[in-house]
Amino acid sequence: MASPTLALGPETPEEAATKLDFRTNIWSVFQELYEDKWDPARWNAAVAHFKAAHDPAVVQRFWTRAKLPAWEALEAQFKKGPPPFLRPGWTSPLLGKKVDLRWLDAGPFEQVKGSLDGWRDARLLLIEFWASWCRPCVAVFRDLSALVQSHPEIKVITFNSEGIFTNASVDIAAVKAFVASRNDMNYPIFIDTHRVAVNSIFQPGQNLSIPLAFIITPKDGIVRWIGNPEEMAAPLESALRAA
Repeated sequence: MASPTLALGPETPEEAATKLDFRTNIWSVFQELYEDKWDPARWNAAVAHFKAAHDPAVVQRFWTRAKLPAWEALEAQFKKGPPPFLRPGWTSPLLGKKVDLRWLDAGPFEQVKGSLDGWRDARLLLIEFWASWCRPCVAVFRDLSALVQSHPEIKVITFNSEGIFTNASVDIAAVKAFVASRNDMNYPIFIDTHRVAVNSIFQPGQNLSIPLAFIITPKDGIVRWIGNPEEMAAPLESALRAA
């Protein structure tokens, strides 16, 4: 059976106009007006104007294609706003703070490749969290491998956590098979089977997204940077100067 999206066929000019109106006058406007900034009268007026401006059948096709929830649920999402770590001006409570890294030696972790050896003596320690289902995670595999080759003074340790947001158990064999099928993961990889790494640094950092990297100076345990590995080049150079 064809999916609802495929059954819709190509996007029509009317749908394109509906999508543009939604993005411009609904999405772009109200995604910034959450919590105490929420204006129900403004929302109701914008929704009424949008509905009046477009054929209901066209709106329904756009809605189905975009996989949007019902208006009431959409309003609730906008009112709630994004998670704190996605809001302007937010910084992790761990940034610039000293963290206890003894959990790295305590484990237990399921080793996939590489080792934990030498992290205490490295100039910098980079800890990264990833999952095989995460496309942005896959996009940085080569970057991490290149970093290991170009900067031996930086110890890279990565933790797979397939159920990082759900607490689901991990299929160890499946993760190992995934890694074995890749030729671009040339760095230490461990499976965080007991959520030791997640509970010790990922959750306390409150930046609940992946891929996520922590740049730390092992000599003092200070967290120098937290973010997507795609954006780590400049922070790494800055941290190396401070190390």
